[in-house]
Amino acid sequence: MTETWSDTLGALPLERPHDPGGRVLVLSAHPDDEVLAVGAWLACQTARPIEFVTATDGEASHPQSSAVTPDELRDQRPRELLEALGRLGFADPAVHRLGLPDGGLAGTRDALRAALAPRIGAADLVLAPFEHDGHPDHDALGDVAGELCAGGPVLWRFPIWTWVWTEPADEPWLASARRLVTAPAARDLKRRAIDAFVTQIRPVGAAAGDAPIVDEALLRHAYGAPEVVIV
Repeated sequence: MTETWSDTLGALPLERPHDPGGRVLVLSAHPDDEVLAVGAWLACQTARPIEFVTATDGEASHPQSSAVTPDELRDQRPRELLEALGRLGFADPAVHRLGLPDGGLAGTRDALRAALAPRIGAADLVLAPFEHDGHPDHDALGDVAGELCAGGPVLWRFPIWTWVWTEPADEPWLASARRLVTAPAARDLKRRAIDAFVTQIRPVGAAAGDAPIVDEALLRHAYGAPEVVIV
């Protein structure tokens, strides 16, 4: 499935999405979403003013684990993000953590709107999860970002699980997809950055509930497929 999507994305026109320049706001439901989706593009933007916002700390990624607790993940996953962004070239990234419940963003839309509205209002370009990605947290954050960006800053939506949970077809959004152009060196940096998310790409223990959350299909796609946003 991933190889098929990779072929489809590779055939997209090289037309770049409209980038207005200026301030960039990158919204993620969990620490790692932004790097998995657009890490190579981010590696090419380190000279720009960029703010990263994570809606949750990703503490619920391993609910059946006996090797790692939600409190430990709440501490580890934001640190993994800082390490990953450092590997992309951000020496002192501006990361704001909202601390909303992992797995529960659909029930916190008012809090999301209140926290994001002033930041979106100050941005020129916003990147947010695709509102039909299939993960409830991604979908909720994408919906709120779409509402707040209406008539305001340019919005790019990035799919994540879409690439492994769906197959290429006559998707209504595909006509609005744009392939980001990045340098080979940036792809290498992205791969190194993804490897910083050890709690997500490697087992945290020996039991079934300790398996990696980023499965082989998603990891293969994130490592090698073209980066795409929906405009």
